Amino acid sequence: MSIVSASQEQFVPALWYIVLSALCDSLDGLMARLTNSASEFGVELDSLADVVGFGVAPSYLVYALVLHTFGTLGVLVAVTPLIMGALRLARFNVQLVGFSKDHFTGMPIPLSALTLISFVLFFGPEAIRADVTLQYALIGLTAGCGALMISTVPYPVVPKLTPRGFREHPVKMTLFLLAALVAVLSRGEYLFPVLLLLIVSGPLFSAGRKMRGVVRGRALDRDDGSVADDQEGEDESTETSAKTTIDSST
Repeated sequence: MSIVSASQEQFVPALWYIVLSALCDSLDGLMARLTNSASEFGVELDSLADVVGFGVAPSYLVYALVLHTFGTLGVLVAVTPLIMGALRLARFNVQLVGFSKDHFTGMPIPLSALTLISFVLFFGPEAIRADVTLQYALIGLTAGCGALMISTVPYPVVPKLTPRGFREHPVKMTLFLLAALVAVLSRGEYLFPVLLLLIVSGPLFSAGRKMRGVVRGRALDRDDGSVADDQEGEDESTETSAKTTIDSST
């Protein structure tokens, strides 16, 4: 329905059909857990649905909206969510162990799709078509989302909406509920800034972890060097003491 609506230049309904697809995507895992029916078949079928709902539909939407005016460049950029999303899902499936996960490697394809459509909703289809700056911003955002999907940047998994989820991840749950509240109260208009913060947080936290790892590694190296120096000093002291004992006994 999103593709049909976009082909008729009804872009706002096309956006909301993708949102509906995202809601359905969040419910299938819940239903699988409630019915204890999680399986590899479900994983593969879910990925095929994701490719269509979050790859084909957003790609066609941004192409029909404005990227068709950029010729070959527009085609190459518009197809990025589809190709990179398919690659990301294939990598996810082969790396999946069990059916639970604590983080995603690379931006999840639903997040990419929601970011693109929230950009269009935030600025408005007509404004994007009339403003060249917004058109190039859309090109950059589309390409950037594609690159992040096949990256190794870790993105957090939204905890389950259960009392246990609140206890184990209070900060994540609070931020998620606040973001959802902002999106609902603004009728989706402020969804783009919220998602943009989430997207940027992935690379920032990843860089922070790497910096902490480097600092910790250097600290360990210094500690190892200090231990080695102390050990060397102890060896020299022991050797001197032994020599003194031998000399005195002689």
